[in-house]
Amino acid sequence: MKIFIMTDLEGASGVAGNWADIDFGGKDYDAAKRLLTGDVNASIEGAFEAGASEVVVLDGHGAALTILIEDLDPRAQLIRGRRVLELEGLDGSFDVMFAVGAHSMAGAPNGLLTHTLSHTAIDNVWLNGVLVGEIGLWAALAGDYDVPLGLVVGDSAAVCEAENLLKNVCTVTVKWATSRFAAKCLHPKVSRRLIREAAATAVKRAGEFKPFKPEKPIELKVEFHDGERAERLSHINGVIRLDGRTVSARGMTMHEVYSLLLG
Repeated sequence: MKIFIMTDLEGASGVAGNWADIDFGGKDYDAAKRLLTGDVNASIEGAFEAGASEVVVLDGHGAALTILIEDLDPRAQLIRGRRVLELEGLDGSFDVMFAVGAHSMAGAPNGLLTHTLSHTAIDNVWLNGVLVGEIGLWAALAGDYDVPLGLVVGDSAAVCEAENLLKNVCTVTVKWATSRFAAKCLHPKVSRRLIREAAATAVKRAGEFKPFKPEKPIELKVEFHDGERAERLSHINGVIRLDGRTVSARGMTMHEVYSLLLG
């Protein structure tokens, strides 16, 4: 049983504040990295307890240097550094994917640190006409490899987003937003116990999860915050400019359309 763990920072236990607080150089950056690493370790522990044979973790936030490799469970392997693909290292040999540290999409009500890929450059993303965030994009990209997303760990809005989209998925809520940059948080010891238990459950139920496969042809539509990137992308074959800030692309795989507009 092979497990792939996609990670992000904003949805980790105890992480709150503005991006200036938690990104590189911020006053809470080091603390946020420790908190995320603790959540990831809990998911690794639960996976191995339930019989996983291999766990690969992808550091998926920013420059991908947010997981403390020296503190990571040594049974897992870590992919870190600037990646070429959004889900670098994932392939069809994996049985299930986890998302640890997930946050909700741009504009989501009751979400913490809401955004989709970039809080400054992208306003909205639609997949076959449905608004999605990073959770939906990850699930669809993994679906190209027939790998289901079986566990989502993050704030309450991210969990709600995952449950609405995927229906059958294990989830753990580690915090509840009180505003976009503040949250009521579980103690990390509590959230890590819940994550460990949910990860074990997800491994045991891996055969029940279905890969997320949008109907083909897949249409991806992106509304950027300004028109500069939309203008640049509009000159690529297969990209259609819908208005000053919005472009779309169609294809037979998620990787195809993602690489045209967001790669």
